[in-house]
Amino acid sequence: MTPHVSAFIFDLGNVLVRHDDELLYDRLAACCADPAAARPQLPSCLGDEDIGLGRLAVEALHARLAARHGFAETYPRFLELWSSHFSPEPGMDHVLRALAQNHRVILLSNTNAAHIAHIKENYPVFGRLHAAYLSYELGLMKPNPATYLKVLELEGLRPENCIFIDDRAENAAAAEALGMNAITFTGRDDLLARLDGFGILVPLKTLEAEDGVL
Repeated sequence: MTPHVSAFIFDLGNVLVRHDDELLYDRLAACCADPAAARPQLPSCLGDEDIGLGRLAVEALHARLAARHGFAETYPRFLELWSSHFSPEPGMDHVLRALAQNHRVILLSNTNAAHIAHIKENYPVFGRLHAAYLSYELGLMKPNPATYLKVLELEGLRPENCIFIDDRAENAAAAEALGMNAITFTGRDDLLARLDGFGILVPLKTLEAEDGVL
C-alpha cells in the first residue's frame, strides 16, 4: 500500500548540495608543512565527531591542524578552504521547491556551524525548507536512532508518513528501521523515479520553464 506522505526529510551533503571531501583534504594538505605526510592523516585529524555534535568549535580544528601538521594559513583562510569543497547539486533546488508546495520539507544534517553559514550565504537551500535540524544544535548525529526520533517528536510526525532521503545507505537504513520510508540518494533522476514509485509526481517542468531551464 502506498503510504500517505506528509513530510520529506532530506540530508544536506551530496543530496541538496554537493561536497567533495577528497578535494577538501587536498586543499588543506597543500597548506601544511609537509603536504604528502599530512594528506593521509587529515580525515582522522578533521573528522572528529565532536565537531558534528557541537562539542568542538571549528576554531579548534584550525589550531589542531596547525599544531599537528604545520598548517600555515590564518583562521579566515582556513574557513575559506573548509567550505571550498561545496558545489550545487544539479536540479535539486527545483525538486525542493516543487515538493514544498504540498508537503513539509525538512533538513536533517550531520554538519557544523561554519559549513551551515557558508551554505546559507551561497546556496538557496534554506529558503526552500520548512525546518532544519542540525547535528551540532541537536547534539545528536545520524545514524543514531535518537536523532530521527527527536526530529519526529519535534515535528509531530509519524514515521510511516515521512520519506527520508540521504546519500549514505547506513543513514537510510537506520531511518527505515524506525518505520520511515527511506531512499538512498544517487542522483535527481533516480530520486524522481523512486518518488514516482510512492505515487508522488514532482511537477518540475513548470518551475524549470519559469526559471528558463527548458
